[in-house]
Amino acid sequence: MDVAVRELKAKLSAYLERAAAGEMITVTDRGRPIATLGPLLGDVDLTSAVDAKWVTPATRRGLQPVRRHASTVTVSQTITEDRAE
Repeated sequence: MDVAVRELKAKLSAYLERAAAGEMITVTDRGRPIATLGPLLGDVDLTSAVDAKWVTPATRRGLQPVRRHASTVTVSQTITEDRAE
């Protein structure tokens, strides 16, 4: 089913209920499709997603610690300076 942006805005709750019930709704702007509403997808099987090559497995584990740097100015001073430019 297609629905124009204006109608979607006017009746959003009704269209969200239809999408949650399983209906796929194409949102159009001046007759051109711009988005799709539909039910939430289930859990993604990452093994099959990697096999299908639409997910790339991680190349390393965990995050690296963040190096903190001492600053000579405060955030407030930086914002004030930025707004003055």
